[in-house]
Amino acid sequence: MMMSVKLLVILLVALCGGVSSASAFAKRSPFHYEYKDKLYYLETFYKATFFNAFMSCSKLGMNLLSIDSDEEFDKIHTFVKDKMEYKDGLMIWTSGAAKMVRQFHWMNTGHPVRLSRWHPGEPNNTNGREFCLHIWFANSKFLLNDSRCDLEMYFICESKKI
Repeated sequence: MMMSVKLLVILLVALCGGVSSASAFAKRSPFHYEYKDKLYYLETFYKATFFNAFMSCSKLGMNLLSIDSDEEFDKIHTFVKDKMEYKDGLMIWTSGAAKMVRQFHWMNTGHPVRLSRWHPGEPNNTNGREFCLHIWFANSKFLLNDSRCDLEMYFICESKKI
């Protein structure tokens, strides 16, 4: 039932178009969250590659998630835990991308990722192919991990509050 309502809302936004409609949609969606000066939208209807997630957020007039502090990370964690099935294997894209091997920056700000919330041994650039950053719930921990950019995951978009 919840999926069909969400699909209907997404279709209405697509038909109406416009960034202001998208921002209004994100604010009315049960999958939105506000913290400090940001509005977040958690996409749980479909999964996308890093690049498609980036473009999907842009179509909503938003950016793929960047996280400015461990405190903000904890707020995002609580939001995700409250809004979706919370089980091992859950993966959510952020806008973090490797500028150089194991040196991640937020795509929408250019700032380095300065969080301490990494899975043990990460980032590790397994097989020299992990250039995108996601949040991963594994081994009962919700932490950051580097991954291949072509994997499909849920994602979080953000924008400044208007």
